[in-house]
Amino acid sequence: MRIPVLLLTTFLMLFQAVRNDLDADRICGYGTSRCRRYCKRQEIRIGRCPNTYPCCLKKWRDSSLNPMKDK
Repeated sequence: MRIPVLLLTTFLMLFQAVRNDLDADRICGYGTSRCRRYCKRQEIRIGRCPNTYPCCLKKWRDSSLNPMKDK
């Protein structure tokens, strides 16, 4: 009887860990940002996701907005 309970508990813990990892990469900010545990270096935090992770938006460079500046 102990083995099925142990297997069920282990399965539920693994399922919860996998589900949390999938929730971490959700889309936020009207589809322009990602929910992550920590924002990457090239991202800024613009809010919070429902799972309390920060909503991270990729930073824009001035040169990418102005094509004439690249020349």
